[in-house]
Amino acid sequence: MNMQLAEKTLDRPAVGFRTAPSTQSWALGLGVWLAAAVTLSAAPQLTPVATGLNNPRGLAFGEEGTLFVAEAGLGAGDGLGGFGDGVGLTGSITEIKRLHSAHPKARRVVTGLVSLGTSERGPEVVGADGISLQGEGNLFVIMAESTAGVLAEDPGLDPGLASQFGQLLRLSPNGKRKNVADVGAVNYAWTAANAGQPWAPPEFPDSNPYAVLAVHGRQYVVDAGANTLSEVRPDGTVNIIAFFPNPLFPAVPGGPGVIPIADAVPTCVAQGPDGYLYVGTLAFGANFARFGGAPFWASLPKQSKIYRVNPKSSKFFVTEADVWADNLNPITGCGFSRGALYVTEFLTQESGYTTGDVVRIATKRNGQAGNRTALGVGALNAPNGFAADEDGDIYVSNNSTSAGVGPVTGEVVRVNY
Repeated sequence: MNMQLAEKTLDRPAVGFRTAPSTQSWALGLGVWLAAAVTLSAAPQLTPVATGLNNPRGLAFGEEGTLFVAEAGLGAGDGLGGFGDGVGLTGSITEIKRLHSAHPKARRVVTGLVSLGTSERGPEVVGADGISLQGEGNLFVIMAESTAGVLAEDPGLDPGLASQFGQLLRLSPNGKRKNVADVGAVNYAWTAANAGQPWAPPEFPDSNPYAVLAVHGRQYVVDAGANTLSEVRPDGTVNIIAFFPNPLFPAVPGGPGVIPIADAVPTCVAQGPDGYLYVGTLAFGANFARFGGAPFWASLPKQSKIYRVNPKSSKFFVTEADVWADNLNPITGCGFSRGALYVTEFLTQESGYTTGDVVRIATKRNGQAGNRTALGVGALNAPNGFAADEDGDIYVSNNSTSAGVGPVTGEVVRVNY
């Protein structure tokens, strides 16, 4: 599994990220575990709308207010709440209806999706991590990792299981599943071809597709392992349109040299009212390196960022992404609602990196990032996916690195603020 999110195995979030030397990448093993002023709102009330979920990640609204959640699964577990080291078919998609009723109704509508669990640093899981809806009932789900990457670590794995990794899947209302594009294979090959480049992380080759956005007949996928944003065209062609560079720290105070500290690890993508794509980064290793390296690093800003990308730009992809907002805690989800961008922060410096939050970033008339409001540090535990309904109510997948049983279980909550 490469957490290579968390090094890039973003969950591998299910319960922990793979630790890497300070110069290595954090791909979001978010699996299980996983300089603007900020106004803090009153602590929000959380209303659970679904519980008992297995490592819930991405969220997406469908017709008539139905909310869908991607569950990364339990690895090679028994599917009943027990984590298992290895590859299994425990991933799933759950729909949640009647969100504002006293008893919301949740049921799994897709099961048997591939799930990868590793216990290198405690239980960590990746699988069905990202989800988006397009048109009438077409759900797009992005699967973590890549076939080549998984087989490189486990050559004896059943090829049938391995082939599902890195795939962009389309799930129709009648339950049929179709492979739209092998994003993981394209990105893994691209990172292999570019390994050793000055801007490339030392973990290349690597791929860990983590989030998907379906809009206007095509899909956009962020890869927490390859550090890329890809466009999937109607014919299934995968085109890399942006690369997100490693955070760089000064080697010495005031000196000219810089040191790359972990990877950017993009984890979410949302389309703004301006048609641009906004991509959030985890930068997990870089955020923590501030406290584990040279003493003066602790005074530097937080390292997670929101990049703004023109999907129609003709610029070379390595230079295309512009930083729209910085000085943020590790980001795992994002989305627009009522003219503002909301970001889910997996852990926050303000809480001593023990709990998460949701931050609202206003958008100015000129398109620049405006004031920020933290909705309540300490109210969320390892939050991940974000979604807002037509009324502006916001939902987050909480305890996103937890199985469906035990003292802490995966859930989806409405954040009342």
